[in-house]
This record gives sequence, C-alpha cells and structure tokens, in this order.
Amino acid sequence: MLEDEPGKTYWGRGYIQLTWEYNYEAASKALYGDDRLVKNPGEVASNEDIAWAVSFWFWKANVATDPAVKKGEFGASINKINGALECKGAAQDKAKKRYEMYKAILPIFAPGEKPIETGCYN
Repeated sequence: MLEDEPGKTYWGRGYIQLTWEYNYEAASKALYGDDRLVKNPGEVASNEDIAWAVSFWFWKANVATDPAVKKGEFGASINKINGALECKGAAQDKAKKRYEMYKAILPIFAPGEKPIETGCYN
C-alpha cells in the first residue's frame, strides 16, 4: 500500500463517494495501472469521467458481488458502501431514510418489484 501523500485528503468524491486513501489507491490501480488518484485525489471531484469511473469501479469491486446485494437486499448495499457510518447506532436513521426513498422510487423503475429492507440495521 502506498503512503498517504502529504497534504492530500481522501474524503468522499464521486457518485458513490470514494473515501479513504486505500480506496483511491485501489481504484487508481484498477482503472489506470498507477497511483494518479492518490497523488491527485481532487480529480475525482473535478473530472466527470473519473467520478463516474471510480463509482462504477467501486460498485463492481465492492458491492455488486455481495450475495445479499445480488438477492436484492437494499440494506446490504448500504452496508457495503457506508457500513458502520450508517448501519450502526444513531446513524441508522440515515439508512432508514435511504430505504424510504428507495421504496418511493422503486415502483417508477421496477413496477411490481417488492423492496427488501434487510442487510444494514436489521
């Protein structure tokens, strides 16, 4: 693993918020074969193509392969993306609000599909 670049911050950027230096490193190596996103993390926020690329990479590498996500458990996708930041303690309210939004939007994109809440706080 690379050392954190001095003066760089690895806060959430992209459409699925890429956070932590190790994720910037993994995305950079997977997408470009080098460490450009570690050296220039701001590119994820300033370049739309990169923002989409890291978001798709994160989904495919970290979320889509989870068996519970494959079964359609919405909470499992929250857990894979935000884990303890939303699935534990007082933060669960965020995940519950996400699920309520999902329930409202799902019928538009998949009429007749039943939402599955499990996988995060339950």
